Formats: sequence, structure tokens, C-alpha cells
Amino acid sequence: MEKPVKIIVAVLIAGIFLFLGYSLIGKWHRSKLDQALEKERAGCSEQLAQLHTQIAVIAEALDRVNSSAPPEKKLSEIFGEKSEYLSYDTKVDCKAIEAQIKTFFKYLENQPYMDKYKQMGSPGILYGEMVMALSSSPPMLTGEMEDLISLIRNVTHLYRSLGKVRIDAIKEILKNEADIIESVLAIFYIYSLPENRCPGKVIEVPTLEVLYQYGGYFLNTLAGRSYLLRRDSKLRVLLSYYSVLVLDRANDEMLNSAGIDIRPFIDVSYYEIGNQRALVYQKQYVTELERLREKYEM
Repeated sequence: MEKPVKIIVAVLIAGIFLFLGYSLIGKWHRSKLDQALEKERAGCSEQLAQLHTQIAVIAEALDRVNSSAPPEKKLSEIFGEKSEYLSYDTKVDCKAIEAQIKTFFKYLENQPYMDKYKQMGSPGILYGEMVMALSSSPPMLTGEMEDLISLIRNVTHLYRSLGKVRIDAIKEILKNEADIIESVLAIFYIYSLPENRCPGKVIEVPTLEVLYQYGGYFLNTLAGRSYLLRRDSKLRVLLSYYSVLVLDRANDEMLNSAGIDIRPFIDVSYYEIGNQRALVYQKQYVTELERLREKYEM
């Protein structure tokens, strides 16, 4: 009887020692693991701190670049001293804004990068031809997804309508005049409003119907949206904003033939404008979009 008791006691003692040993080994292993994890965390924290520092430096540099105002000297050379367009006022003198358009085209004509396009005529003539080409064959606003051919035709619409040389000329202007393109777009949009044009127009002006076709194309078709996504963020935001304004005008004139709902695009534009840096007329854009939000009860 004593022998089995001794065996049981021995087994219990051995079990206790094994348990204690396992516990000690577990604690030691856990301690080593915690040390390794802490070391790894410290390394990650250091890397994150370095990344945050680098991001802050890059963000600061971008802020300096993006927040820089367009060159006033360049603007005054093109449009004249204290030009009316600086107020972004849609009630402007038609002769004043026509003079600004003329001087802008004259400025382009004297730029070296435009020399290769002189065989196509002056920038004013080139612009007029592009307006007529785009007006004669507008893009599809509905039905582009019905078949692959329709989608491809809509995706390639601008290239097919304008041709390679004209597209290249536009790209050259956008690349070389990126710092003033916002002011240029403001002038041309203001001039597109009938109340701002003199009887004898100095350039070909697209009709509201044509502007609606392209505004709807950029906002509400896969082809148009994919085109904007390939553009510089500032240009994309501005084209979207003016497309919203055009769509609003089309609603007022009962020309929204495709029945495009403007409300989601107002919201998107409002968000994009608010988050875009270095827009000269950002406050005016926001004010106008807020007016549209109230108009459409958003």
C-alpha cells in the first residue's frame, strides 16, 4: 500500500515541478516576446515619426507652391492693370471683357511654344474652328453603355472631333499657362453669358445647348468623367464647377433634355472646391455653390 502512495506522491511532486518549470519558462518566453515586440514597436514608431516628418515637409512645400498667387505681372501684361475679371463679377462691361479676350489671344500668338501651330492660323482662328468642330458633333449624353462601339466613340469623342494637332495645341497651352488658366476660364465663362456680349462678338461662342451637351458629358457620362480624371486636379475641379453652372442655366432655360439631376454634382463640386488649394476665386465659387444648394433645396 505504501508503494502506490509513494508513486502517487512522486508523480504529484514531479507534476508540481513540471508545472513550475513550465510557468517559469512561459514567463521567460513571454518576457522575451514582450521585449521583442516592444523593440519592434519602438522601431515602427521611429519609422512612423520619420514618415510623419517627411509628410509634413512635403505638405509644407506643396502649400507654398499651391498657395502662391498667380503672377500679377503676367496677368497684368495679358489682361491689363486692375482688370475687371479679378472681381469675378458677371456684370461686366462687354467691351472690357472683349479686350481681355483679344489681348489673351495676342499673347498666345507671341509665345514660342505656339510657333509649331502657326500653319493652322492665329489662336483666335484656331479657337473658333474648335468651337465649330465641337458644336457640329456633340458627344452622347445617354446610351453610351448600350454597346462597346458607342462607349469607345464617346471616350474618343474629343480626339475625333478636334484631331491630334488641335489636341496637342490645347495641351501646350494648359502646360505653359497653368498659372493663369483659372483666370482665363473665368473670362471665357463670363463672356459666354448673353448679357455680357456686345452685339458684334469677337469670338465664336458656343450656344447654351452645346455647353449643356459638354457639361453633361463631363459630369454624367463614363467617357467624360474618365477624361476629367486624367487631367490635373485643379483643371478637373474647375471644369466640373463650370459644368455645374452650365447645367443650372440649362435647367432655367428648360434645356436639360437628358434629365440630369444636378444635386449630386453640386455636392461633389462643393467638396472639391473646398479642398482645392490656391484657387483665386475660391470664395466666389463656394458662395455660388451655396446659392445653388439653397436653390435646389439641398
